[in-house]
Amino acid sequence: MIYLVIAIFFGSLFAILFKLFQQHGIDSLQAIGVNYIVAATIGVVGSVAQEAQVVALGSWAPWALVAGLFMMAGFVTMNYATRWHGVAVSTIAARVAFVVPVLCAYLFLGSDEPQWLASVLVIVSLFLIFPSRGVVSSVSQRWFLPLLVFLSYGVANFMLKYCQQLVAQAGGSDADLSLVSAFAFVAAIVFTMIYYFSLPSSQRQPFAWRNVWAGLVLGIVNMGCTYFLLKSLMVIDSAIFYPIYNISIVLIASVVGRWYFGERLSIQQYVGIIIALVAIVLFFK
Repeated sequence: MIYLVIAIFFGSLFAILFKLFQQHGIDSLQAIGVNYIVAATIGVVGSVAQEAQVVALGSWAPWALVAGLFMMAGFVTMNYATRWHGVAVSTIAARVAFVVPVLCAYLFLGSDEPQWLASVLVIVSLFLIFPSRGVVSSVSQRWFLPLLVFLSYGVANFMLKYCQQLVAQAGGSDADLSLVSAFAFVAAIVFTMIYYFSLPSSQRQPFAWRNVWAGLVLGIVNMGCTYFLLKSLMVIDSAIFYPIYNISIVLIASVVGRWYFGERLSIQQYVGIIIALVAIVLFFK
């Protein structure tokens, strides 16, 4: 149970950290880049330390690079969604993204048929949590960022699932899985740098060590979330773990957003949160 509590703690921190970065003038893009450098280094070290032969590199490597692109997109869009719409909205968009790999695995990988009612409820909840017209002016501002968070996290998770299946089919080991993560993180670093330097110079903050330290914190949170999630799944059935994990993160983000950051949600958005929680329970029932 302690692993579950720690995993929930780390999983709840992502959007909260981005909000704190905004308040304290941290350049989130620089912090995201440092975060991925830390994660990629650990992935490479983990693969080498296991001293196992890497197999099927050519089959999964391109998909790991695609996963890295969408991982970067997920972090960047979550940063902007948190800035525009708050901790609760961006967190819910990221949490309900689990429906994307579930549906894609069913459609393309021959996995078990998903819970269709829960899938529909996820989509309904996503539309309900979009900010009302009075919060931001344009439709693109209201819908675009939360939807991108949802799709980016969902596609990244599906790509990693696909890589895991390719490794399993080739008889690979944990060394392959560590290297899959490293490939994805290196790709995320490259894509983050490309995005950063494509911005106008007026939108790029100069290098500052505080951004590096913020990136190290983000990297530790990223690693902690992944590690303790895997440790939890070793002792808790996934049908029990995932509902508790996702529901807890949604509730914590909503409470922190409301009472610490002073974010106000509409009745429609509260209904969306409730529907999202119901969908999570149904999906893993």
